[in-house]
Amino acid sequence: MAKVLVAYFSRSGTAEQLALQLAARLGADVDVVTPSPGYAGVGGYLRGIWHSLRRRAPAISCGRNPAGYALVVIASPVWAGRLSAPMRTYLMRFAGRIGALAAMWVSGSGLPYKAVGEEIRQIAGRAPLATASFAERDVRAGKADAELDRLAQTLRLGLRHAA
Repeated sequence: MAKVLVAYFSRSGTAEQLALQLAARLGADVDVVTPSPGYAGVGGYLRGIWHSLRRRAPAISCGRNPAGYALVVIASPVWAGRLSAPMRTYLMRFAGRIGALAAMWVSGSGLPYKAVGEEIRQIAGRAPLATASFAERDVRAGKADAELDRLAQTLRLGLRHAA
């Protein structure tokens, strides 16, 4: 399979869990997006909601250059119905250097938040190859496997057709 990167930000660990599971299915490299300041604790939670509502783009650090990958998959929590602020920054920084793009997000409410996919499309300047929405309760209960398998299969097929 072509070289794949799964880049993620996770406040609670759920998006990280999804990212690592998808990366294992795809044989992908993994990169964690680290914001500064962080979003730990109640204050961080409230700051994260505020940043998402205001569409802020906090400072971030990450370890890999996504330009060297055939496919970049981003994984993010949903905050206030929107893409998390750290992943907004990631897309804003790298959108012009990412080849194929896919995205998955996880929400505490379990709602699909299709507007997140549109937000990603607007920031990246093109539609993702595939998207998937997950409910936090399903991920934590180990009930996300079937959807992760479908996403991985879609991405494999998309990369084959793009090659």
